[in-house]
Amino acid sequence: MDEHMKRRLDKQKQLFKQLGIQLDALSIHEKQFNYKLRGYDPDEVDEFLDLVIKDYERFYAHISDLMDKWQEQQYTIRSMKNAPKPEADPNLIDRKQLEEVVKQLEYSIRQLKGKLPRPEARDPYLD
Repeated sequence: MDEHMKRRLDKQKQLFKQLGIQLDALSIHEKQFNYKLRGYDPDEVDEFLDLVIKDYERFYAHISDLMDKWQEQQYTIRSMKNAPKPEADPNLIDRKQLEEVVKQLEYSIRQLKGKLPRPEARDPYLD
């Protein structure tokens, strides 16, 4: 067995132990049964156990993937909590300030209109 596979199986055993799962793929593969006169066909048992091993490997891969995603999300949440709060842009005007400026401009326009000379009333009959 190569070193990569051994590390992967060790990691799998640790995870399964944490989850309370007693069997892992390697322990299923290495299990030996005693022969009896009227026992099961060993080849058939081996084929079935190979299917069980493949399922265990799929479960392990899926659980590992979910745990990696969970850890990434936890890291993202921590970094968002610790990130500095964005400061208000000094170039932005808040709504109340904007409303006040508009009121002042409207008042100034009314004042200017009041100072303009009034056009003379025109006689509609002269046109």
